[in-house]
Amino acid sequence: MRKKITSLVLALFFTVGLSGVSLAAKCKGEVVKNENGQLVIKLKDECKAKAGDSVKIKVKSASKVEGC
Repeated sequence: MRKKITSLVLALFFTVGLSGVSLAAKCKGEVVKNENGQLVIKLKDECKAKAGDSVKIKVKSASKVEGC
């Protein structure tokens, strides 16, 4: 009985954890303009985000390799 309850609780935690990840939309694009704290981003493909949605942005900068 104890193993069944433990497995059920673990399955619920796993399901809830995955549902939070699946709600996040992944969009890729390029910043076109930055004026007074407002970014204009040109998206590469379809994105589920709409105007007014709050977003978190991760910046990838091109790394430069220098020789000797």
